[in-house]
Amino acid sequence: MNKNKLTLIALFVGATLGTTVLTGCQSTNSLASTSNSVVKSQNDKRDYRYLELDNGLKVILVSDENADKSAASMDVHIGHMADPKDREGLTHFLEHMLFLGTEKYPTVGEFQEFIKANGGFYNAGTGQQHTNYFFEVNQASFNEALDRFSEFFISPTFNPTFVDREKNAVHSEYSLKIKDEGRRYREVLKDTSNQAHPVSQFSVGNLTTLADREDSKLIDDLRAHYKKYYSASIMTLSIVGKEDLDTLESWAKSKFSAVPNNGIAVNKPKVAPFTEDQLGVQINIDALRDTRSLTLQFPIPSTTKHFKTKPVSLLTRLLGHEGTGSLYSYLKNKGFVESLSAYNYGPNDHEMLYIHFELTKKGLAQRDEVAEAAFAYIELIKEQGVSKQYFEEQQKIANIEFNFAEKHNAAMTASFITSQLQNYAPEYVLNSPYTYEQWDPELVSEYLAYLTPQNLRSVLVAKGLETDTIQPEYDTKYGIKALTTQQLARYAAPKTISELKLPEANPFIATELAVKPQSQASSIPQVVFEKPGFKFWHKQDSEFLIPKADVVVNIYSDFAANSAESRAKNDLYAALLEDSLNEYGYLAKQAGLDYDINATSQGIEFTVGGYDQKQGLLLATINKRIKSLTIDPASFELHKNRLIRDWQNAKHARPYTQAIGAMQAIWKESTFAPAALANALQTVTMEDLAAYIKAFHKEIDVEVLGHGNITTTDASALAKQLHAINFADASPKSRAKQAVLVNKTGQPLIKQLNIDHNDSSFVMSLVSDDTSIENSAKYALLGTLIDAPFGQNIRTEKQLGYVVGTSQHFVNGLPTLLFIIQSHAAGPVELQGHVNAFLEGFESTIANMPEAEFQKYKMAVINDLTAKDKNLSERTQSYSHNIELGYAQFDRNAQLANAVDALTLDDIKGAYKEVVLNGSPIITRSFGQAHRNTEDFKNALTDSSLCKKDACFSNQLTRAVRL
Repeated sequence: MNKNKLTLIALFVGATLGTTVLTGCQSTNSLASTSNSVVKSQNDKRDYRYLELDNGLKVILVSDENADKSAASMDVHIGHMADPKDREGLTHFLEHMLFLGTEKYPTVGEFQEFIKANGGFYNAGTGQQHTNYFFEVNQASFNEALDRFSEFFISPTFNPTFVDREKNAVHSEYSLKIKDEGRRYREVLKDTSNQAHPVSQFSVGNLTTLADREDSKLIDDLRAHYKKYYSASIMTLSIVGKEDLDTLESWAKSKFSAVPNNGIAVNKPKVAPFTEDQLGVQINIDALRDTRSLTLQFPIPSTTKHFKTKPVSLLTRLLGHEGTGSLYSYLKNKGFVESLSAYNYGPNDHEMLYIHFELTKKGLAQRDEVAEAAFAYIELIKEQGVSKQYFEEQQKIANIEFNFAEKHNAAMTASFITSQLQNYAPEYVLNSPYTYEQWDPELVSEYLAYLTPQNLRSVLVAKGLETDTIQPEYDTKYGIKALTTQQLARYAAPKTISELKLPEANPFIATELAVKPQSQASSIPQVVFEKPGFKFWHKQDSEFLIPKADVVVNIYSDFAANSAESRAKNDLYAALLEDSLNEYGYLAKQAGLDYDINATSQGIEFTVGGYDQKQGLLLATINKRIKSLTIDPASFELHKNRLIRDWQNAKHARPYTQAIGAMQAIWKESTFAPAALANALQTVTMEDLAAYIKAFHKEIDVEVLGHGNITTTDASALAKQLHAINFADASPKSRAKQAVLVNKTGQPLIKQLNIDHNDSSFVMSLVSDDTSIENSAKYALLGTLIDAPFGQNIRTEKQLGYVVGTSQHFVNGLPTLLFIIQSHAAGPVELQGHVNAFLEGFESTIANMPEAEFQKYKMAVINDLTAKDKNLSERTQSYSHNIELGYAQFDRNAQLANAVDALTLDDIKGAYKEVVLNGSPIITRSFGQAHRNTEDFKNALTDSSLCKKDACFSNQLTRAVRL
């Protein structure tokens, strides 16, 4: 799989991303511009305007007359690389503090509650060189929300009262992720880089780095940091609203002109990120999980200024290719790798090009052969060159993607724009990821020249590797040593591998991009083909009008999850299906015709989405493979072992994540603990799986949704084709209803987990067996009322954890309230006491709530429920959800909105007492290592009312089925 520069995933993203002193690779400056007009997609109906305020703040306004949500984002060109050497984590801490009051709006938590009460959300993130703030809110409240937001950058109070509290929050975030493999690896890579380069610095911060000192008070350093770096000269702003551009411009000027400008500019580090002895090296990192990976990292010059030619994007697409003749295909067939990805990323003075392999046991033993094969493919590219035809193919794909780019939510749009505006001229803010203007083979060759063993940092991650050093912040064992003479020679002159080939022409690139004439009058999906056990829903899109379609196929079978063994087999079945289609389907995915195959608790779901021209062929190919999979022995062993390892590694997940998983296993009869799935799969043979697949398809129920650029005639023909494939030798059978186990005992039921982590976890659910729209509306409104005050009380005021939240959702259609905490500060019994105290106290908050405030919360829920789908995929998901829940009029959200609108304050007062105060919760929890020397823990060890095994409460829960 390829990952371009904008995709910030994989283990080593954000790690030591640096390079030696790099020269060459000349190109035009990306900020050079001949126009301030934003180039937009032909499919984009929004209006854009660029302006620069008198204080130097760069702004892009987006007017969307169809918006029901508005958003804003501010990007500050400062990240953890700007931290003072003795104050690591200060920039991250500053990000936290900005949310804790301003001179105009001094009340702590007021911004958060305002946004939540008006149907919105907010967030911020601190990276290497950027801190990005954003929020989204209901349209009617946007002007006021924007005013509150602007004050973050004008007059934050930095109230000393909250410094210690928020310092604990930062430490809690650090503690939360202290066993995250990505964090552990990242810090090792920092420690093995040039300590004079700021990218080497610990980025998160903790109580040690943020402690007061005799000559340095944290509050003073914080204010100085803000004054130095929070300057309009290095900020970018985006405002997305329904208002016209002139109105948005007046708001930008009136609210943000007071942002100070001290003239500071963005500076690049003056030192090399790696010393000479930190290149041409092997780095071993000891893993906590049972994992095996090899990452070849090459320092390269920054690619930002080359966005018109994308030389490294071309290289990573080739290196990460998964089709016939690819590096991945060769290594997979050798049994060495489970996956491969290639991508590049870095700050403004350098980047790293990564080739990342997930290894098999065999691959771990033959890791030098894996690396040698990578260098053999690099040599192949050098010898044959990246052809102009390949550039033009990527250019064609990118042009199609941009021309038919779909709309995303307002917050995502605003945040993306502010990040882009830091690097690109206004005209290129939207299209720079898709721009392939100039073919420059010399530039490609210049970047290829950096992919040498002398410029390599080879990072190996596995259990039990040879190490001699411990990374202090994350207690990670590692070792670094120079590549041997033999390795250098082997990589520099790799053997020729005849199986390796550069990609051939992609046959899936769409050429027919017209929107088909309308053939359907209905405004909702209609059944166009139905037989016993088979139903095909169809809706031709008449709103988004793009040459794309989504087809969702669900094949239901009672064999899918009637035991842990059958569920494990179903997951293995889906994995082998994906694997068997990879070489064929990879080119389709590259050309924007995506597909996905998933095992579910009821069967197999596969989807095909994207340009519709060649969807029929891909759909039929996938469905035929599902019916007649030939099990490859090597793939069987690879994916069986991978799934077992993944399930066994679940014990290393964050405590709150494990607690939520344990909750789901209690609720759902078809959900099983990871350990149970791993144990069940251990003894499964190829013959067992083949027998399962045959039994799976003996009696089935199939439901299909086709939505988008598909005519009724197309849909009917596709329906007949899919029916013939699935029922050639199968009988129809109505699928079983999904049950949820509900606590109606009148008492809490508690499952205690044994999790090896310093933090404790506490997750509490309240599930109702009343599936009526009226009851669901009560839960939806209760969840909105509770959310922000709960976070304010537990997280901000009491500082009990970084992960603190509530969720209102549906479990198989049953309304549910969920309360979640992971804490370094308190054990689960103490956390439960704080939660109970909050919920008891919140009754008076609801009892004394002014009617106007209650109506505001109601409107927030109603606006969420009636928000328009922003793109074709969102509409498909909405249709699928209605089909799943049995709403043939596709009006579930409308019904919920009407039910919320009908609720009175007295209704909610009664519902709060019934659901929250008198409800019967299920609790999953764990004691962290920090809280095991307590009376609570000692008492829990002997408390027979607690469940401490896999299966819990089987005789105490009530089976509830959605009608």
